Amino acid sequence: MYVIFDASGSMQAKLADRTTRIDTAKRVLAGLREQDFAGYDVALRVYGSRRKEDCSDSELLVPFGDAEQTLPRIKDAVAKLTPLGRTPIAFSLQQALKDFGERRGEIVLITDGIESCDADPCALMREWRGKNVDIRVHVVGFGVSGKEREALKCIADESGAEYRDARTGAELKGGLEGIRKQAAKPALWLHGVDRAGNQVAIAGTLASADGKTKPIEVSSASAVYVAPGRYTLLAGVRTANGNLYRPVDRAVDVKEHGATVVRVEVELPPRVKVRFDQPDNRRVTASIQALRQGREAFKFRSIDEVFVDEGEYEFRSRPEADNDLSVRESFAAGDRKEVVFAMRRTVLVRIKVIASGSGAHLRDNVELWQDGKKRYMVHMTNGAWVVPGTYTLRFGAPLTEYEQPGLVIAEKPQQDIEIEVPVGFVTVVYQKADGSRDGDKRSFIGRSGTNERHFRQSGEKHPVRPGRYRAIGWGGAYDEVTFEIAAGEEKEIVLRARP
Repeated sequence: MYVIFDASGSMQAKLADRTTRIDTAKRVLAGLREQDFAGYDVALRVYGSRRKEDCSDSELLVPFGDAEQTLPRIKDAVAKLTPLGRTPIAFSLQQALKDFGERRGEIVLITDGIESCDADPCALMREWRGKNVDIRVHVVGFGVSGKEREALKCIADESGAEYRDARTGAELKGGLEGIRKQAAKPALWLHGVDRAGNQVAIAGTLASADGKTKPIEVSSASAVYVAPGRYTLLAGVRTANGNLYRPVDRAVDVKEHGATVVRVEVELPPRVKVRFDQPDNRRVTASIQALRQGREAFKFRSIDEVFVDEGEYEFRSRPEADNDLSVRESFAAGDRKEVVFAMRRTVLVRIKVIASGSGAHLRDNVELWQDGKKRYMVHMTNGAWVVPGTYTLRFGAPLTEYEQPGLVIAEKPQQDIEIEVPVGFVTVVYQKADGSRDGDKRSFIGRSGTNERHFRQSGEKHPVRPGRYRAIGWGGAYDEVTFEIAAGEEKEIVLRARP
């Protein structure tokens, strides 16, 4: 059991009870009992206690020794610490690995902050796991939150250990006690490699050798805590289909204490990734559906490469309305293939509609029609991907309808088109019977001679096509007004209350 203790400058910060972090931590460590660590060799490393800006300030204060003799020395060493420097977590872990030598065991990192020396302790843990290092790093985050907490938790997770939060002395004591108990549990850690020795994620099941207990799910992503003894392991690479590919079946002996690391060499399944062959070489991302015998087997993203079962598949994707794509491909052992979707050429079109005369931007989507059918809705901001050709443009909600045939979408990759629509602008206002201004409320505008009634908020300027209209007040308490408006004209229409 190897303790790495944070004596960096931030340990001088105060907790909610007005005590400093360092004093609280000293008090908690002083209360550790030798009998709780019977059978363990213990050691202490401290960082940040000697020099202010030194990322190599990490010192083994108490080397490994029997807990009964060594734990009092650890308590005495911690009691004399004065927080000063930085937080070289990765460097301290590297030095700890040297201190362990041929030992196996547990590291307990007590820290109030994340790495501050341009290193990545989480990546170091992945490296250790890849090298089959039989050491777990438990972490107590003392007074941390947010991104700091996630960074420290990553260290514990990647090493198959425990992370605990602590904001008070009681929580620090409880966290250390929980880690001590957890560290004593036997754990199994899987390490998957392919035949070339490269690390690979594996999964499977673990069952007692006598078959009396139900198999449990295991994977190389995390440790599993089980009773010591002999087990039967079934493990392999899990395909996107959800199956284990040619799984390895072997006996595993889980030792009584600490981590049992099992290296499993597996065969890689066939692999597939996709590419969209777009004439302009633009990047296309979309969901991919894989079918077998007409039924969906799995889905994946176009940016992924996935493992698959052997056999024949139909791959489908629809990145755009004009590109409903399908490709068939077969896979055998050892295959690593790229499925290519040949896309129909589309171009990005943005259409800006402006009012004739005023130049005001009319914010509404535009429709493109062809052969009597609506082909595209062109968003007023994002535009749309369109097959080049000749279209009829249609624009406008009621009162601003506009149609322009013969709109040509050219072959060039991106086009910004400006359409001028003849409209005027109408503002409806309410007036009381005495001639003073009434409050804004709902009103309606419709073409003269029809039963149309289109809601328009009074007090706001609204576009309408040139023509003759009627304005109708809310609740029947106002005189109806008939008016005409021309392109580019602005009018205020007064709805006067009846006496």
